[in-house]
Amino acid sequence: MRLNYSVAAFLAVLGSARAYAAPPQVVGMIPGLWQITVQTTSPASLAPVTHAICVDRVLEMRADPPKTKSKDDCQVSLDPSASNETAFTVRCAKARTSSSSRFKYLGDHVTGTVVMTNASGEIHQDYTATRIGDCEETQPAPPLPQTPQTPAQPAPVTPPAH
Repeated sequence: MRLNYSVAAFLAVLGSARAYAAPPQVVGMIPGLWQITVQTTSPASLAPVTHAICVDRVLEMRADPPKTKSKDDCQVSLDPSASNETAFTVRCAKARTSSSSRFKYLGDHVTGTVVMTNASGEIHQDYTATRIGDCEETQPAPPLPQTPQTPAQPAPVTPPAH
């Protein structure tokens, strides 16, 4: 299955998760099976795109914004946000593009918006993610059988048929 760019971007934000001191209530994503929907609302309203993913313990806490180096064209700046939110803006000078992202983590669901701006205009996307159950347990593939290492044997010689 091929993920579209929007869902891949959402997963990238989730994949950069970090642990931090959280208040007693859940301020992140509960591990399990999640349904993620992306709805582009402008410049045109498009059909929503939905995928199901398994979120593991690595993604329990809210995600950090992407990291950039000072020499990178695109720079990330943090936007004011609540303790259960991730909000940031990415500005790319050479490409003359920017995007603003804000995601709110509510334990069993996440909401968010991303607004991307370039010379052609603005694209607005709404994200919703809902925990829909537990992930199915899968067994890892059994290890390949180990064969003893034997010196290479010449192939048997078969006399030609007459």
